[in-house]
Amino acid sequence: MNGIIPLIAALFAVGAVLYLSYLFSRYLAVGAAKISKSKYIKVIDRVVLGQDRLLLIAMIGEKYYLIGSSAQSIQILTEIDDKDLFCSSYSEKHPENGAFKSALKGVLSKKER
Repeated sequence: MNGIIPLIAALFAVGAVLYLSYLFSRYLAVGAAKISKSKYIKVIDRVVLGQDRLLLIAMIGEKYYLIGSSAQSIQILTEIDDKDLFCSSYSEKHPENGAFKSALKGVLSKKER
């Protein structure tokens, strides 16, 4: 009986420490999100090309830029037009403009016969 009470107290203490660590990490994550949020610059997409090498699409103000980043430098490679940026993603989200629509019509017409 004498050994059970300290064991239960130790387990309770470990659980309390884990719970407080969880709460503190959530607090830090919210604070980091507030700090990293920018009003005028947003990263739309990023691709890792290798160790310390990235390609980024960033919206700065109302314009989109392709940016190359490495450990030594960051460079704006080119400005991207809105129509070039959203053209491919629009066709992926709306398959009615492609082969899917015609394939679906073919299946449905066969089903109706």
